[in-house]
Order: sequence, then C-alpha cells, then structure tokens
Amino acid sequence: MCLHGYGVRGYFWDPVKAELEDAFPEVLTPDLRMTDLESLIESTKAMVSSKSQLDRQPVHLIGHSLGGITAAICARDLGPSVVRKVVLIASPFGEREKPPGGFVRFLLRHRLVPEFLARPRFFSVQTPPERQKELFSRAVPESKRLQKQLLQPHWFHTEWFDSPLEQPSLAIYSVRDRIVGSAEARAFGEALGSELLELGPNENVGHNDVVWAPAVAGRLMHKIIAFLKE
Repeated sequence: MCLHGYGVRGYFWDPVKAELEDAFPEVLTPDLRMTDLESLIESTKAMVSSKSQLDRQPVHLIGHSLGGITAAICARDLGPSVVRKVVLIASPFGEREKPPGGFVRFLLRHRLVPEFLARPRFFSVQTPPERQKELFSRAVPESKRLQKQLLQPHWFHTEWFDSPLEQPSLAIYSVRDRIVGSAEARAFGEALGSELLELGPNENVGHNDVVWAPAVAGRLMHKIIAFLKE
C-alpha cells in the first residue's frame, strides 16, 4: 500500500505503479483522508488494518513525505501482525532546518506562488517539464486546519517515537531535497532504527523526483522491491 503526501492524492504513485505490480500481487494507491492530522492517521490505520484482516496477512507500506510519517505511525500502532515492513521516502522529523517565514506561509496558504517558481523546489531537471506540469496541474488545496498543523517549526510526531519500530524499515532521503531537509529525514530513519539510503549531491534528486523522474524512480523502485522481498 502506497501512501501519498500533502497536496496530492493516490495518482502520485502512477509513474511507478506498474513496476510495483510486476513485483507484488496487489498494489494499492488510495486517496487518503486529509481533513486534518487526526482524520488522516485514524482513517489510514483503519484502512490498513481492514486490508490486513481481509487478506489474513500483514501489508507492506511505502510512504512519501507526510505519507511516510503516516506509514510509520501505522506500523508503530498496529504492530508487525498488521504491518510487515515500512519504506519512508523524504519524511521529516524533529525541528525544521528552515522553518517557513511569515511571507512564505501566506503564499502557501493562499496558493499565490507562481507554478514556474514553485516547481524547482519540488523537482530537479531529471523530471521532464511535462511531467512536472502534469503533477502540479492535479495538486489539491488542503484544508486550512491541516495547513496550520503542518506549518510549524517542530514536526508534530517527533515525541511519538522514543524507540525503534518492531518492523524492518528503510528510510530514503536526498541531500538535494529542497522541501524536506536531509538531516530531518535522516533523523527520522535513525529514530525508527531504519536502514538508511542517502541520495548524495551528485545524484541531484529533488523531493518529487523519487517517483516522477524516470531514471531516479527506476533505481529506487529496484531497491525498494528488493528490501520488501528480502
């Protein structure tokens, strides 16, 4: 089950879904309930638990950004009998490296950032422009309550993880990510006891390149599939 992040829905995983389906008998990319953090977490836990009960076996979770945080919470709360392994991609933890200033917060809340200025923060040149435009054209304006909960200098879940997960986990992050700092993502992986996969400066991987840049996504899906199957 693949869990998307803020501002998108299940279609975020479309570029890699076929590759995952070649490796696993079933791949789900649900639209998560994003009214606020409480509804996101509780509804996702209920969905994961129901799927595990239906199949009579635990599920794998892959989460990107906020979806990775949600995946880790599901794993912690539901346990290994429901969640077998977890993959987190660019999921933050602790203190923001660069908390958003008042002006940036205003622009984000009111969606006044011109697309041509915003896209370079989410992508590198490795994602073709037409793909960047496609994802941005389908972006979802989230609720004011969720915006307020997330636009804080301290990540909401930081005190929730004082010991590693029981399940094996893999944390993937890039030092070129301009949305989630690599130190924040690495700290989350360390807190969870995850295997760490750092994408270095020469790889030039942006926040959404991990799924939408064909060459980058191909390499990462190979590693993710190997991790889940080993």
